[in-house]
Amino acid sequence: MLFYERKPISSRTEEELRIIDQDPPPKFNFELTKELGEPTMLQWIELLTKQFNSCPAACEWFLDHMAESDWWPQQILIKCPNQMVRQMFQRLLIHVISQLKPAHMELYLQPLIESDDGEIDISELGSKSCVTRFIKKMLSILDHGVRPHSKFLTEYFAFLLEFAKMGDEESFFLINVNAISTMVNFYLGQKQAETYVEIPSDDEEEEVITITEETYKPMSLEKMVTLIAILVEKSRGENNQLHISDKDYSAIIGGKGFPFLFNQIRDSINVRQTCNLLFSLSRWNEQLAIAHSQPFFKLMSMLVEFGAGPPGLPPFTQYVLQKFWELTKCCPQPCLEWMAAQVTRNRLASQWVLSQMDIWVEPYLLGNNNARVRSAAACLLTSLVPSTHFRNTFRQNRNLLSPHKEMTIYEHLLSLLVRARLYADAQSHGTTKLISYFAVLTFCLISKTEKLMFNKYFLDLWNLFQPKLCEPQISMHHNKQALLFFWYQVCMDCPENIKSIVSNSNVCKQIAYNYILADHDDQDVVMFNRIMLPSYYGLLRMCCQQSRTFTRQLAQHQNIQWAFKNISCHPAQYTAAVEELFKMMKLMSTKYPDSSEEEVQAVNHFKRTTIRLYLDFLDARSGWQTLISALKILIDNQDDRLLLLYHKGLQMITEAFNTLHAMYHEATACHVTADIVDLLGILLPVLKVARYYHERKGSASNDMNTVLQNWKERMDFTKKLLTLLNSYTPPDIRTSAIDVLREMVLTYQSECVHTIVPVLTQVHLAFQESNIPVSSPGPYFPRRGQKPIGPKSNIRPPRPQFNMMLHSSQIEATKGVDEMYDAALAEFFTPYHMLVDLICRVAVNHQSLSEPIINLSAMVAIEGVPLHSPYFAKLWFEIYHSEVDRACIRTLCNCSYFIEYVDSVLLDERLSLNNSNIYQFFCNFFPKVHQQVLSDQGRSLLDSLVASVTAEKAAIENVRYEKELISICQRVTGDLRAMLLIFSVQPPKKLNSLLEDSLHYILQVCRDHQKQQEVVSQSQPPSLKRSNSDQGQRRKEDDKEQETPSKKRRVSADEQKEKKTEDDKAEEQGKESSSEQPAKESSEGKVQSSAVEGSQSVKSPEQNEEPEVTQTTEVKDEDEPCSSGQGQKSEAANSEETPRRKNASMVDMVAKHIENLFTLIEKKQ
Repeated sequence: MLFYERKPISSRTEEELRIIDQDPPPKFNFELTKELGEPTMLQWIELLTKQFNSCPAACEWFLDHMAESDWWPQQILIKCPNQMVRQMFQRLLIHVISQLKPAHMELYLQPLIESDDGEIDISELGSKSCVTRFIKKMLSILDHGVRPHSKFLTEYFAFLLEFAKMGDEESFFLINVNAISTMVNFYLGQKQAETYVEIPSDDEEEEVITITEETYKPMSLEKMVTLIAILVEKSRGENNQLHISDKDYSAIIGGKGFPFLFNQIRDSINVRQTCNLLFSLSRWNEQLAIAHSQPFFKLMSMLVEFGAGPPGLPPFTQYVLQKFWELTKCCPQPCLEWMAAQVTRNRLASQWVLSQMDIWVEPYLLGNNNARVRSAAACLLTSLVPSTHFRNTFRQNRNLLSPHKEMTIYEHLLSLLVRARLYADAQSHGTTKLISYFAVLTFCLISKTEKLMFNKYFLDLWNLFQPKLCEPQISMHHNKQALLFFWYQVCMDCPENIKSIVSNSNVCKQIAYNYILADHDDQDVVMFNRIMLPSYYGLLRMCCQQSRTFTRQLAQHQNIQWAFKNISCHPAQYTAAVEELFKMMKLMSTKYPDSSEEEVQAVNHFKRTTIRLYLDFLDARSGWQTLISALKILIDNQDDRLLLLYHKGLQMITEAFNTLHAMYHEATACHVTADIVDLLGILLPVLKVARYYHERKGSASNDMNTVLQNWKERMDFTKKLLTLLNSYTPPDIRTSAIDVLREMVLTYQSECVHTIVPVLTQVHLAFQESNIPVSSPGPYFPRRGQKPIGPKSNIRPPRPQFNMMLHSSQIEATKGVDEMYDAALAEFFTPYHMLVDLICRVAVNHQSLSEPIINLSAMVAIEGVPLHSPYFAKLWFEIYHSEVDRACIRTLCNCSYFIEYVDSVLLDERLSLNNSNIYQFFCNFFPKVHQQVLSDQGRSLLDSLVASVTAEKAAIENVRYEKELISICQRVTGDLRAMLLIFSVQPPKKLNSLLEDSLHYILQVCRDHQKQQEVVSQSQPPSLKRSNSDQGQRRKEDDKEQETPSKKRRVSADEQKEKKTEDDKAEEQGKESSSEQPAKESSEGKVQSSAVEGSQSVKSPEQNEEPEVTQTTEVKDEDEPCSSGQGQKSEAANSEETPRRKNASMVDMVAKHIENLFTLIEKKQ
């Protein structure tokens, strides 16, 4: 066929590979696996295919040569380890035969010679064709050439199968040459052979394939079973009978127990085709099906389910059940699995299995050594319940009535708890025998009815658990795991079963003794504990919930402390178990109203012991989650917080915070928002206790001072808190951070001020100099119509940063337009502005109000102008009337940021002058800086005032409702107060006629409104008139206090005219004008602040969360300063007024301001 010399394939040319009609060389050495790679082999096959297509003689020579010697098929089709090579050679053979089929098809069954007894002489059959001669040679290989264990037989039988599928002639030829018996004998002849495979070869090297019994999987014979099934069905004649030789028939179903079918089914060789083979054998042969059905246990489901097949099939179910248990002894797993599938759809089988539970449940569910058999028995038990929902769901709440069959099964299983002790010994029976048993018991817990049935078997379960399962030191005792899971499930929502535990003193004493191995590096042990521990600790937790005596007893047990130390610190590995432990900790730490003194002492002892446990061994950097969960439960009073302080709790909290801070900014998938809030929530009251004891006199103060000074990371911690103040941080974190920062400022006053001020000053200074708003504020920056954002937003800043600045261009609506938007802005910025206010007040107390602090205060005030923030004004008004060094006031007046603040209020936010704190501040400080303000912005400011008042006059002309009038009066009040401030220091030579006309018109409208109110007042009852009269008197007093600063300053200037310089005059004028304000300070000259109490008495931190800080000036804080346009007295009076009187007061104020303005202008002129 090929001219071939022993040299590499790659060196050969196409001329050397040519077809010849002479005999080939004596022997070809196709060492394909050594010389041919897959690409080269593919080219070789393609070349041969082209030659065979053009030369039928070459095809005949090819098959004839291999019919004489099987060396090539042995080497390439069977022995070659390269599957691709074998498959290509197989396809080449089929291609050659298909090329020769038209010419050789009629020769396949020639010569057909029958002997005297009617048997065909197969020795001569097919000798006329090279195709059939080659096929007979291939079949002869099975007699002596290979072993069935060979894993390279797939392509060999695939070739024979493809040949049989080519047509009826090919199939009949294989049937007539007894190919069936040849293959069956080939398979059965090796079942008793040695467990190795030897492939004979003419080469010097022989290959031996060693296969152990356990791994014997003759999957390469699947094509053989398919071929046999096809040939058997092809042999069926018109009389519905099989026409195969006695030799073939005997090979398939001959022998005791049908060895061929039994062995190949046991080996799981192509079960589907085996089923087809059985169908072919049993069709129209009921006697065969009745007599010999037991060997087909793996195919019984297919046989029974074949109800819509051709007529003549026997009822296999009845035949199988007769000898089912006998068959189960030989192969229990497949039998039980088959029966589990049948009972769900075969009523006869279901009733039969249910009636014989005494025979099979214990030996197969408890006693069998094979875990798969026990699992199959468990599956069969659950399959007996006629409910698809029951079978398809496991460990879930199911809302259905318990079927009678399930109750029967469940009660029978409970009765076996006594017998289960026989299989609990780990040395004799291992640690897995009871898994399936308890799995089915758990599966049957549908309702409380089943749980209550367990009560009378409780002691049987306890005697099984203790000591057989709980005491042996076995790292993974799966029987114990399954028992605890069942015990937990049967006690859940069933206090009767819990009562059985807590009422038994022996059980209460011993239940905590349970061997647990905490090897966190062994993944198998971790997975075991992850399943077992939640059940065990959950069971103990339910007992604690029902019995306070049991809780106290368990809290003192050493194993609980061991669990807190070794399990609770690994929440990532044992999430559910850790949750149960902390629930138990909560119960053990709870003091009830009716608790006895002994119980309270026990609780305190438990808390102290557990706190010390965590503080001594826990690494807060990695165990932050455990630390937070434990401290949230254990720290709830002053003594607990002192214990935390004296055992380096501040250091541990700092380490945990550093880890969370890094995770929050670096790991976008880590949602630690709640953890940060919880940690800061724990720290805040601890710092308050520390400050309380620090401010006390005596040894306690010295000890606490040592504790606070030993906290080395305090200022780094403070700086990290500042980086949480930005619009990327959720509100709860930002609020908590500011609260802790305030407490840090109060605790480490001077040190904290010197740390925070440079950081804030640098950021605000850069912001003011650039005068550019933040390009992309975070998702939590207030916006109009903004939808709530969840705490798990993945939008994070590029790096930790402080950003609480506000540019006027970022304001989407001026104050008063959108109340919800105003509230959002106030909620975002007010806490920070209060923090800056506190820093400034602490600096005042320490007499360290330096220029950087003053600049910071002014810069924050500028940013608070659109918000009408009163904190800056209130602070400096109080400083002005205190005994603080006047140098700081001069520094403020020389500050460019302060000048910008005054400009912003007068030009853009005159409405904020309605706030009494801001207006009082301007009355005192505007005379000091009016020249700088008016020299730069005087003309534009006056123009703005004229335009604003004129516009309000036009608006009043179109007023239809009183509410609109009041709104206009509020805006006009701000403009009028601004004009009073300006004209008091720089009166106009001539009032703008347009402005004068507008003011006269507004005044007339106000007077008309007053007259209307008087008419209404006269029509009221006398009692109400008296009330209104009192209120009117109070309003007159308030109006007197709100007189223009210019009016008072003029009198003051007359008295001091010859004694003071011009600068001193301005200062004195401010003092006198403000002395008549309602918030006038006492002669002691104390500055009040919102963060620090003014009382000299020392209270406990529980009574007063913010102890006093006093020095030269005393700082007192109010949560929210006055925001109305009148003084505090006026506010108190007006708070009692009706809305109508409040509206009248606003109108009266406008009228009063206009009259004062005209009076001021006249006097100045």
